[in-house]
Amino acid sequence: MVTSSSRLVLVGVDGSAGSKRAIRYGVQEARRAGRAVCLVHVVPDYVPMTPMMPLTPGDLRQTGEQILREAEAEAARVDPDVVVTTELRSGPRVAGLVGAADEAALIVVGHEHRPLIDRILTGATTVGVTTRASCPVVSVPDTWEPDVDHGVVVTGLKSPAHSAELLAEAFAAASSRGARLVVLHAWKLPSAYDDLVESQAGVEEWVAHATSVFEPLLTDWKATYPDVEVELRVRHDQPAHALVSAAAEADLLVLVRRARGIPAFVHLGATGRAVLRVATCPVEVVPPEDVSAEVPNLVLEQEGAVQK
Repeated sequence: MVTSSSRLVLVGVDGSAGSKRAIRYGVQEARRAGRAVCLVHVVPDYVPMTPMMPLTPGDLRQTGEQILREAEAEAARVDPDVVVTTELRSGPRVAGLVGAADEAALIVVGHEHRPLIDRILTGATTVGVTTRASCPVVSVPDTWEPDVDHGVVVTGLKSPAHSAELLAEAFAAASSRGARLVVLHAWKLPSAYDDLVESQAGVEEWVAHATSVFEPLLTDWKATYPDVEVELRVRHDQPAHALVSAAAEADLLVLVRRARGIPAFVHLGATGRAVLRVATCPVEVVPPEDVSAEVPNLVLEQEGAVQK
């Protein structure tokens, strides 16, 4: 039997296809790290009361308990040696999952690719959890093929800010999988300005400059994880497009949330949200540990603008 450490892997379940993928990923990660798994389902705290639909909170709770029983059986099919517990909560889904994660080392949630109108009407549980959790969160798409092993972990490195927590997680993930690590930095200005850069042959100059900035950030991590083969890629491309393209042949994509001065301004940017929507491999979002200053003279893409 796998012995559980003090911190567990929390998996949010709701009975969907994406939820089943999340269970499988969560159990695999728990097995890899020697942790226990806690399956959490959040029951809505509202009931439609009409003469034609006399539902009660008890009815919802019974359905929630059934979802957890099925999730527990699914986890046992993936690996019967991993310790699994369940927890039923009531209230808003995002708050319930984040609230249950006080002792979690990792939160895993499933993600189903839905039309835009569905996302608007039903809300975004995945984005909500990733922007509020104090531990890493993995979004597992329903298109993920768990039996396919590419042997590659990709991480998106935007700037030196928060690179320590991002690279710590990415190197550890690659090492635990015996995978190669691709560190990707991509940039592209709005079209009119980008045309100017290209016409003046500035792309090669920027690639050389960015490489000189990011290579030193990898030195200590390479020494800490000598078993991990590392490739630094600097691409002239829209960041979300570059990340999604690289993730198509990866087992995991690791990103970091940005921090802006105080916890209220810790959020997931436009690139992270876009990647979560369309990536075909699991995406891990790492919370920032502190607020770091950008490196002087490094021009960065920020929400479609340019920042120095």
